[in-house]
Amino acid sequence: MRRGWMIAAALASALLLGACGSGDGGTPPAGAGAGAGEAASAGKGAELDRDEFRRDMRGLWEDHIAWTRLFIVSAVDDLGDVDVTAARLLRNQKEIGDAIKPFFGDAAGDRLTELLDEHILVAADLLTAAKKGDDDAVARASDAWYRNGNAIADFLAGAGVGEKSGLRSMMKGHLDTTLDEATARLSGDYEAEIAAYDEVRNHIHHMSDALADGVIAAFPDRFAPEGDDPDAASIRRDMRGLWEDHIAWTRLFIVSAVDGLADVDVTAARLLRNQTEIGDAIKPFFGDAAGTRLTKLLNEHILVAADLVTAAKKGDDKAVAAVSKAWYRNGNAIADFLAGAGVGEKSDLRSMMKGHLDTTLDEATARLSGDYEAEIVAYDEVRSHIHHMSDALAEGIISANASAAAAGDSYDY
Repeated sequence: MRRGWMIAAALASALLLGACGSGDGGTPPAGAGAGAGEAASAGKGAELDRDEFRRDMRGLWEDHIAWTRLFIVSAVDDLGDVDVTAARLLRNQKEIGDAIKPFFGDAAGDRLTELLDEHILVAADLLTAAKKGDDDAVARASDAWYRNGNAIADFLAGAGVGEKSGLRSMMKGHLDTTLDEATARLSGDYEAEIAAYDEVRNHIHHMSDALADGVIAAFPDRFAPEGDDPDAASIRRDMRGLWEDHIAWTRLFIVSAVDGLADVDVTAARLLRNQTEIGDAIKPFFGDAAGTRLTKLLNEHILVAADLVTAAKKGDDKAVAAVSKAWYRNGNAIADFLAGAGVGEKSDLRSMMKGHLDTTLDEATARLSGDYEAEIVAYDEVRSHIHHMSDALAEGIISANASAAAAGDSYDY
């Protein structure tokens, strides 16, 4: 544990020294404007889909808050994965910086990554000080954290992504809600912590959408015109978000269950709530009974998975084999239900569900064995797969709904 914080402190010092030599954090580095112009020129003729860009921006920030939460859990509860979790969280900051490089240039992307790294490392200092009960250190780290938030906002404003005041307000909102989340964890108020995380998530959706729209406004020629079907765009966006939430809370449950944390019950309840939200999402298209049925199948998916983790922790191979068969049968039942609703072909949906179960099983197995690096690799596979799966489900819903509308049918399973 101490070694991880020493590494973080060393990285923080290096970043802060680099920042001192880089001038005002709110101004893009020299050459950033030229890089952006070159990127824009190079991209002419290659129009990007606006809705896909917004979804991808949300995905980066969903990853940001999920790994921030996982780091808070690991740091506060002194788990063995704190160093690799911190490294994975820092990788996300690079991915966010890399996402703006095609528009603003490499130097600007690198500078944003630098500021975001500082955002994470100062947050780690703040958490450490709070755990120690060092009020003076908390005050210093908090001031530094909010200064860094302003620097990020000012940098984005300088790049033309939005107005400084609006961006500063958004960054402050992100820090405020994240601080509420961490404070609740430190106090052991897990229900308040989950409520705070939901506020973090709601806010980050607004923030990421605003940032995406800011990039689009700065480079309108790089993007195709808005699509003529806003409902379809909403389905794709919401389906991606629901399944991002699914895998994030699945991971948090695996961590809590395997490591025997005190929040396991409230974490399970939050994960089950996500299954209701997924079921509710299809009700406008397939009816209330269909949504309720899907929720029931998804709840079984979670509860059987919990039984599987329990059996594996006990080393009960016979129970593991029996529960594993039940889990894969449930996966097929979910796929068959969706196929019956016209969302896709049964074989394709069964294959997708099997892929989701396989990758999630790899993740849980790695956690149980204490191989935290392999666990993160497995989670990244889970996440990559769930993006393909959620996008396919969204397209299936759009297609089925269009076909039903053309035929004058109404779904009510």
